[in-house]
Amino acid sequence: MKYINKLITSTILCLLLVGCSAKATTTTASSTNDTSSSTASTTVSTQTTTTIAVEFNALDLNTTYDAATVENITLKETSIAYTGTSAAVKGTTITIIADGEYYITGTLNDGQIIIDAGNDAKVHLFFENVALTHKDGSALVISNADKTVITLIEGSVSTVADGSTYAATGTADPDAVIYAKDDLTFNGTGTLNVNGNYSNGIHGTNDIKLVSGTINVTTKTDGIKGKDSVSIKDATINITATGDGIQSSNAEEDGKGFIYVEGGAVTIKSGLDGIQAETQVLISGGTLNINSGNSVSADDSGKGIKAVLDLSIAGGTINVVSTDDSLHTNGTMTVAAGTLSLSSGDDGMHADKTLTINGGNITIIKSYEGIESANIVINGGEIHLTSSDDGLNTSAATSTTSSGNKGGMSSDDGSTLTITGGLISINANGDGLDSNGTFKMSGGNVIVFGPTGNQNGSIDYNGSFTLTGGTLLAVGSSGMAQQASSADINSVLFNTSSIAADTLVAIVNSKGELIIAFKTVKSASSVVFASKTLVKGSYTVYTGGSISSALSNQITTDGTYTKGTQLLTFTVSSTLTAVGSSNGGQQKK
Repeated sequence: MKYINKLITSTILCLLLVGCSAKATTTTASSTNDTSSSTASTTVSTQTTTTIAVEFNALDLNTTYDAATVENITLKETSIAYTGTSAAVKGTTITIIADGEYYITGTLNDGQIIIDAGNDAKVHLFFENVALTHKDGSALVISNADKTVITLIEGSVSTVADGSTYAATGTADPDAVIYAKDDLTFNGTGTLNVNGNYSNGIHGTNDIKLVSGTINVTTKTDGIKGKDSVSIKDATINITATGDGIQSSNAEEDGKGFIYVEGGAVTIKSGLDGIQAETQVLISGGTLNINSGNSVSADDSGKGIKAVLDLSIAGGTINVVSTDDSLHTNGTMTVAAGTLSLSSGDDGMHADKTLTINGGNITIIKSYEGIESANIVINGGEIHLTSSDDGLNTSAATSTTSSGNKGGMSSDDGSTLTITGGLISINANGDGLDSNGTFKMSGGNVIVFGPTGNQNGSIDYNGSFTLTGGTLLAVGSSGMAQQASSADINSVLFNTSSIAADTLVAIVNSKGELIIAFKTVKSASSVVFASKTLVKGSYTVYTGGSISSALSNQITTDGTYTKGTQLLTFTVSSTLTAVGSSNGGQQKK
């Protein structure tokens, strides 16, 4: 059980993710406060409820040019060839001063492209096998334009790079290979390699959109930073970064500081967070492979996907290996659909306020605590998790610091665990289902293989546990064993001598009919079983023997059971039945 020492001062957050298309995606969000960077420094978000609209407009999607009017720029290793009037060449620097289309090819060993075209300018660059290096600054700087689009020509491979030192290093100076003070979009079907030897790979102080093409970023600090937002449509993105992989950092302006993924394929290997947003992360499709926290120190954040206000997943395939939480938000988290595979050095999924799962297929391969929040609501989906401590844990205080001590923490703290549907399979070394407040279950199928030590239990709650529906099997140690405090369906708790790991256990009724059979994952001395199939009458529990049907998630309710060794008998005459005494510790009531 994890206990928290951090006070969270924030307002309630509400997010609704609606239809996603190439034209527009709309979400709503409200405010909270957070530690917003990847280190221990604290930034207070001033966000209030707003509507966030992501639009991929005609210019974002356009990958063609007019051959009659496009301006040609040829990079010639130590010089630049250009004959128009919309740009000015000075040595190995070309400054584009007017909107329009520019077709760029060739190699420049040490030079720079600058866009200074005016507040309303639309500048469209077409890269065909460009090799551009600037040894003491950014290779491409967009200092003034309404929007710049970079189209990667089909079949081409372009590379931009900076040096390890910059001539200008003020806080307002460019700090990335590609640096934009205005909106920036990438599209096309070619490839762009961004090699950051100084700091960031791509940094925009407004919006960055990655529509299509392949973009490979290797950098000393952050891979892709869009202060106001980063939006991904269909691009293939590969990032290796010492800092964050993808970051959006605006914590002050309403409707800013978010990351949106609609599709594409994103692969990130980061020293700190994989994806980090000051407000929201919204994922509705695509494939994300994230390996984060490879360079973290004690004061750093190495989370897979991190959002201050809200993390919302409505589709896609997400694979995360992280040294810190795999999915984290200081506000709320919602999973509606998608396939998630998470391996974490800390929590698999963590939300400070409320974590809701309505659907999807979630596998938490490794975690300290599997799913943690002040309030957990599971309405659907399929969840399989393994944890070295608690499987599901609710606590009104939700820092990532664990006291490791349950003493004095038995009062109801107001947190809630609610299960109305879905399939939940838990293998926990700590508590399996742990609420420091109340627990309500009205539906779903829950399977818990909990602790072997008596200081934890497969079910642990401080307030009340109300059971009105669903099927529950919780197997673990007997020292702290609990079942529901009130129930509308029948439930039995039996404590017994230790049952060895990999043992078949079966409950049959007085007619010899199988009610449930399961195979233990580890040694156990306590079992809780609740189901509508458990009616009034007498039952016998056996170990060993054989079952004619295959096990799914270690259990079955079908098939013919061939009797093994009788373990015990019990009679159900009321909704709550208890057999045997605990083997250690004090059993909670």
